[in-house]
Amino acid sequence: MSLIKTNDAKCRDCYKCVRSCPLKAICINSGPDNIQTHAKIIEESCVQCGHCTVICPQKAKVVKNDLEEIKNLLSNKSITVVASVAPSFPVHLPLFKPLILPGLLKKLGFSLVGLTAVGAELISLEHHQTDAPVPVISSACPAVVNLIEQHYTHLLPYLSPLVSPLIAHGRLLKKQYPGCVVVFIGPCISKKGEIISDQVEGAVDYVLGFKEVWDWIEEEAIKLHEIETAEFDGYIPDKANLFPTEGGQLLTTSLSTDIMDSSVQTVTGLQNCIDLLKNFCNLNENQVPKFVEMLACSGGCLGGPYGVTENDIYSKKQKLLDFYAQLKANGKLGAGEKPSLPSADLLRAFANRKVKLPVPDEEQIKSILIQTGKYTPQDELNCGACGFGSCREKAVAVFRGHAEPQMCIPYMRKRAESISNQVLNAMPNAAIIVNEDLIVMEINPAAVKMFDRQSTQMIGRRLDRLIDPKEFRLVLKEKKAMVADFLRLENGIITRQIIFPLENMVVGIFADITKEVTQQDELLNVKTQTIERAQEVIKKQMTVAQEIAGLLGETTAETKILLNQLIKLMKE
Repeated sequence: MSLIKTNDAKCRDCYKCVRSCPLKAICINSGPDNIQTHAKIIEESCVQCGHCTVICPQKAKVVKNDLEEIKNLLSNKSITVVASVAPSFPVHLPLFKPLILPGLLKKLGFSLVGLTAVGAELISLEHHQTDAPVPVISSACPAVVNLIEQHYTHLLPYLSPLVSPLIAHGRLLKKQYPGCVVVFIGPCISKKGEIISDQVEGAVDYVLGFKEVWDWIEEEAIKLHEIETAEFDGYIPDKANLFPTEGGQLLTTSLSTDIMDSSVQTVTGLQNCIDLLKNFCNLNENQVPKFVEMLACSGGCLGGPYGVTENDIYSKKQKLLDFYAQLKANGKLGAGEKPSLPSADLLRAFANRKVKLPVPDEEQIKSILIQTGKYTPQDELNCGACGFGSCREKAVAVFRGHAEPQMCIPYMRKRAESISNQVLNAMPNAAIIVNEDLIVMEINPAAVKMFDRQSTQMIGRRLDRLIDPKEFRLVLKEKKAMVADFLRLENGIITRQIIFPLENMVVGIFADITKEVTQQDELLNVKTQTIERAQEVIKKQMTVAQEIAGLLGETTAETKILLNQLIKLMKE
């Protein structure tokens, strides 16, 4: 998998990672539904500094994790697994005593625990033995190496031909413990990419971030207060323990740390490194330093993205100095036989990995700008909300397929407002939008007509000058929509209200139901009159029926008498 990936389910097109990446090595693409956009690392441009993993508010950046493979190795007791710990561990791990770390790692299964600072001392000593073109740019930071190999290839001759402290220490451990597996533990994400580089592959097998180790410790529920302090295995270097901080390499290499000395320069932070590299060849002879210590993280490795603690750089630097002073007071520094490596094991070569990207012509840029309503230079706001430094820079990214036109926030807002205004104005029902103080903020033409007012007279006025706002207050308080029927206005119009909350505002939709209510009244009147007429008819029918029944009764009695007389007569 890629070193850094994006969890699409968490990514929320905020463009913060694009804004924070000086190299714009992040591509914004739509998902399958062509609605939700997601950030994706552009591998050929990314220098793996890892800053995007820190600043992402949704924690959507996922770093390649080899912890499960390492656990499997540790479970095999026949394999010697050695930990190489970055000297910045006292400031990145929240340990109440830094020196419990060796025992803690051995409890997790590591056979040996050494300090990567040993490798830092090895390359610092080798620096004085190596002939390299002046000026020399330090190659200790893999993100800086990536930066020059991918973006400033014309400066490759100035890169120090030495491996990083990690690679030097890894090669030393492989010689000291043949067949061992080396796991680096530190605050650097770019180390994960460095160890699989063609030039140094095989020196170190795995990389774990301090955060990954700390999560592992918490998962195992290890009681830290039960772990005793212990010494690191192998040689403990002296000044190389200060390698993680600004000027640490200068100090370890016995170069000048005097800020007035123009022969050396220390630069930290990716943007600062880029600024120097951009102008490197333009410096005059007196300005060009002989040695440049260049680190991609602000504050050096103390600002590494894979740490646990969140202290500021100044606090971290003081903590590192305090730990160094403690080691020095205990007489642990520089004791024992210094290890060494052949010069061949400390040298490396670099590759030109620059990818030539397509460049649009002026007409193509203008065509892309027009897609977001930018017809003239005055339309180009260059606000940077999309993450790019200018509208034209974003247009170039769109041309390359690394960005999308709808990333322009001002344009999308203008478009949304335009569409919403069109919808509001075209609504047949009256609509009024008020703020939390019940002040009218928006009103559509249908409402102006319904309330017999002019819009200029209503916007900015209190709602109670138009209607009773009690329902609006209730919706604002309970944050629930409601329907209220038969609100009769002063002009006789009868309305049905639909009122609902919208963030910190309330929207009221008024439907004119005057005709409907009138028709209902007329229908009710017809029904009443029909019932009354039906009751009168029934009453008359009953009267007639009773009269007919009376007459029929009398006739029947008379007929009976006559027939009886006839029968009697016939018998006689």
